[in-house]
Amino acid sequence: MQADKDLISVGIPFFNAEKFLSKAIESVISQSYDKWELLLLDDGSNDGSLKIAKGFEQQDNRIKVFSDGKNKGLGARLNELATLSNGEYIARMDADDIMHPKRLETQLQILKDNPNIDVLGTNAYVIDENDSVFGMRYRENSGMTKVEHFIHPTIMAKKQWFLDNPYDEKAIRIEDAELWFRTKSKSNFRMISEPLLFYREFGSCYYPKYIKVIPSLIYLNNKYPLNKFWIRVLVTSSIAVPTYWFFEVILKNEALKERRNKILFKQKKHYREYI
Repeated sequence: MQADKDLISVGIPFFNAEKFLSKAIESVISQSYDKWELLLLDDGSNDGSLKIAKGFEQQDNRIKVFSDGKNKGLGARLNELATLSNGEYIARMDADDIMHPKRLETQLQILKDNPNIDVLGTNAYVIDENDSVFGMRYRENSGMTKVEHFIHPTIMAKKQWFLDNPYDEKAIRIEDAELWFRTKSKSNFRMISEPLLFYREFGSCYYPKYIKVIPSLIYLNNKYPLNKFWIRVLVTSSIAVPTYWFFEVILKNEALKERRNKILFKQKKHYREYI
């Protein structure tokens, strides 16, 4: 099927995201660019997420909900997104994040002006569970930079790129890093330093996330045997488990988690103050 030119397919896979899903959807509806479709892909939620999604579907014919009752994982849902979408472009987003109102307009114009770019990402503000901005992932500077990886929910690319480069569904919780690794040598990756997404980070314990990714890293070390990059990631992630456990459980300190962000603000402000 021929993709609809200039139509952006925004894809939000969700699993038990009832607390934040409405705000994510509302931020798409509030975009300055209005030629979009929003695909909401339920990954077997058992909370009120699906009901929320269907409620928005009834209110706006640009919103489509897909649900098969199964829990397939993010990689599988993102691959489905590429086949289900009708737009020439696909924009990623997570179910607990919030788009800046000019995100779609800005990224689309850059991609149209620079057709040699394969995947375009942006910088992001970091917000907590109360929608307060406490930092920025990268420092903001002028222009656009060549990169080898992205803040996953900020990316936009042509639908065909995603069809040609599917996610490895076995790389659970690290499917994006595997995709960038596999495609960076043949793709033009660019990122603008302007923060166009409010990326949510909260929770007191970070070390369980490293525990859950270890099996996928073992899988990727078998997929890419003796590869220095994946060996290094496996080693550093294994070291991170006891390190984060010590800081978070014993010292009750979240300093290591905060170091993920290049800029930390002295005072928290509601995200609306950055729009």
